[in-house]
Amino acid sequence: MKWLKDAYLDVVILLFIVLFAVYTTNVLEVILWVYTSLLLLSKVLAIFMPSLQRKANKSSAPPLFYHIIYALTVAIFFYIAKYYLAGAWLIIWIISVISFSYIKKK
Repeated sequence: MKWLKDAYLDVVILLFIVLFAVYTTNVLEVILWVYTSLLLLSKVLAIFMPSLQRKANKSSAPPLFYHIIYALTVAIFFYIAKYYLAGAWLIIWIISVISFSYIKKK
């Protein structure tokens, strides 16, 4: 369970997303847009910068945990009809899968 300490931010953001699905507020939407933008930017940069990729993959959390988080996030955004956020998270998820498979091959 040590890996939960590595993944606490992802769990907190998932809770924000669930809260946003229940109580749609502008403040939560801005928080989610900023976090999503930064995460997407970091994932794209990690593709082109191997040093960032090594730092990003140092988490001890199992990859299945992140797949579950990303799947729930995409599903919630589709459910509440926030298609741009859902699309951004789908891209984040795809880049993460590609990144993980690339690391696993090495």
